[in-house]
Amino acid sequence: MNFVSKISFFFLIIFSLYALSQDRNFNRQNFQNSNLRGTISGQVIDAQTKQKIEYCNVVLLRFRDSSMVSGTITDKEGKFKLENVQPGFYKLRASYIGYETRTLDSVRLTPQRLNLDLGTIALDEKTIDLSNVVVVGEKEVIINNLDKKVINVEKDLTTVGGTAVDVVQNIPSVTVDADGNISYRGNQNIRILIDGKPSELLGLGSGDVLSNIPASQIESVELVTNPSARYDPEGTGGILNIILKKKRDGGLNGNISLTGGTGNKFNGSLNFNYRISSLNFFASIDSRANNTDNNGNSIRENLLGGNNAYLNQVSNGSLNHFGNNISAGVDYIIDDFNTLTFSSRLRSGGFDNTSFVENTTLNSNQIMTRYFQRESDNDRRMNALQNTLSYRRTFSNPGAEFTADIILGNFRMKRDENFRQTNFDLNMNPLPNPLLQKGLSNNNNIQWTIQANYINPIIDFGRIETGFKISLRNFKSNNDYLNYNYNSNNWIADLTRKTNFDFKENIYAIYGIYSNNYEKFQYQVGIRAEQTNVSGYEKNTTVGFNKNYFSVYPTIHLVQGLPDFQELQLSYSRRVERPHNRILNPYVDRSDSLNISYGNPQLDPEYINSLEFGYSKLFGRAALTSSLFYRYTQNAIMNYTFIRPDGVTETTWKNLAKRLSYGAEITFSSPVFDWLRTNSSFTYFKNEFEGLDISNSSNSWIGKLNVTYMPSRDFNFQVNLNYEGPNFMGQTKSKEQFSTDIAMKKDFLNGQLSVLFRLSDVFNTRKWESETYGTNFFTTSLRKMESRVAYIGITYRLDTSSQTRERERRQREDTGMDEF
Repeated sequence: MNFVSKISFFFLIIFSLYALSQDRNFNRQNFQNSNLRGTISGQVIDAQTKQKIEYCNVVLLRFRDSSMVSGTITDKEGKFKLENVQPGFYKLRASYIGYETRTLDSVRLTPQRLNLDLGTIALDEKTIDLSNVVVVGEKEVIINNLDKKVINVEKDLTTVGGTAVDVVQNIPSVTVDADGNISYRGNQNIRILIDGKPSELLGLGSGDVLSNIPASQIESVELVTNPSARYDPEGTGGILNIILKKKRDGGLNGNISLTGGTGNKFNGSLNFNYRISSLNFFASIDSRANNTDNNGNSIRENLLGGNNAYLNQVSNGSLNHFGNNISAGVDYIIDDFNTLTFSSRLRSGGFDNTSFVENTTLNSNQIMTRYFQRESDNDRRMNALQNTLSYRRTFSNPGAEFTADIILGNFRMKRDENFRQTNFDLNMNPLPNPLLQKGLSNNNNIQWTIQANYINPIIDFGRIETGFKISLRNFKSNNDYLNYNYNSNNWIADLTRKTNFDFKENIYAIYGIYSNNYEKFQYQVGIRAEQTNVSGYEKNTTVGFNKNYFSVYPTIHLVQGLPDFQELQLSYSRRVERPHNRILNPYVDRSDSLNISYGNPQLDPEYINSLEFGYSKLFGRAALTSSLFYRYTQNAIMNYTFIRPDGVTETTWKNLAKRLSYGAEITFSSPVFDWLRTNSSFTYFKNEFEGLDISNSSNSWIGKLNVTYMPSRDFNFQVNLNYEGPNFMGQTKSKEQFSTDIAMKKDFLNGQLSVLFRLSDVFNTRKWESETYGTNFFTTSLRKMESRVAYIGITYRLDTSSQTRERERRQREDTGMDEF
């Protein structure tokens, strides 16, 4: 620990000093260009939301005849750079789908100023007059880039009243199961970040994390398929980054939203920011209550025969999810180069789950041998607090930046489970003294994160990036199990089921990235080195483990620009999925006494080698993005189920020998007319599993279609179609699924007030059917959640800076120039 920390801080000090020296020497280096070639750079943003616009077309034209000199496309930060430009007078044109084209008419590059930074170029949403119909150009709901997919939540009406789960299921190649767990191209190992940082909801599954984030609080969602070395290598399926709303406009800005849905579903949120001088205050508050009914059934065949040859289970239940989230922070803009930010986020809430299960056991002759009813009441209470202190330093050298963060997350969860099992005789008469059981859990997860990153573009050399990260995590889980004794009328602790698990994970990482370009060819190579120390100890059984390992994670990204706004990309990364505390914890879940589950503290990490080839092209206002992908996983972590001689199945986690996944994905977005826009995607992939007693493969496909109809500038209507083909995941094969969502929005008061309506799963077809195969058993199951729900919501926006923005917009239109 001490050695890696010293090395990390040594790199930090060296590059900080180097950055300062580069800043002082920048102007002198800049003008030592003897061949009189210069650069023109800038950044393109949305004029209203200030959001960076990626893949905006930027073309440089000669002033005298408007002939094309050079062109490029903005990067993920909205930035562009035109190189090898001779001194002279030019015009620069920026255009993007749904926005007015912007032309700067007086761009002058002189021998005394060979590196021209145009600053910020703001694009206004496009307005088109079609006889009696006025249509305002809109940003796409989904922006498909080669390295990531971005969903603009505000433009996706079918998430009204929902959570981040509803948002991500509209992303191409993403599926969501009955428990809210997400998969990308059949892989459930997705790394979830919030504003680029680890979630404070540590230790929860992806479904629980996403269901705690209201859609109304989300600005956009990014799915990064093959991340660079700057990102943690955790998550073999990729990274899901939730970008929360946070404005920096002058004055007071904000919005309030209220939504209600059928079946006791309510949520409300308030977001605001206040900017004065060098201080920007921001805060958000939201509260939600969501009650969902569910039902299901399963039939299991025990191939060993006997009295437990068949098990039929029929279940009914409800899930009540409620929560309150408060976020607040302040940006202190010290000067033009330095910004200090402190933010805090508090989440509290819970999940109350009730279920009633009828269990019927039959022998090989289909004669009933046992019948009982099991009721459960499971209450979980959660509290999470995350405090973040961030520092950002920019330099006069465009693109140079230093950032540092200190993050403390503290997550607590308590679980109170009550079970009542009533046994019946073969004549279906209830037996006296039903079995009463109770489970009590108390979990605490604390994580410190310290990280710093430095970026520096160097003239005639390229761009370097380096940094370090230290992650210190401590998880404690205490679980007690009690049985009710009718003789003593007391609860008696079952010491054989008591667990007291302590888990620690410390990760020390450093990374470096070098990138450059030659004409239209761009390349980036990176490497990340990590030392991981993991230990776990179960105090009651005195069983523990220590695993320390050093790993290197290389990344390569190649991009070749082609004529007519075409682009090719090839990327490779090595990633890891470390077993987290939830699947390491030996705690036994006995909510279903015939199907129990528990973690495996002996799991090893899985490693994946991911290769992806992409192609994109812009056809005027239409965009095509496609990719071929190949992923090979060693020691793949999968849940594994086996049956005991007494007919009880046990589910735990195991390391498979390997998993192979490959396929193709294509997305296409296009305005069919100026008032009708479509965004479609199709993904085909094949998964192969090999290891233990599992050997199978499957072909699967996912299709999604979003259609937006805009008959006027203040009314939108949307339809979302989702289809998921059958898919194998280890021992389990899920069947196909289809669903349709519709939504509409009407604006009033020049867009300050919006009324929204949404109907999810219009035809009530969303259900989860599966088949599970194992040694000596076969199970078919069906689960149906309450999915056809009607929502109605209202949103009001407070924006005291709108008049200022309108004046700025008019000035831009009059002058055709931004401030340089």
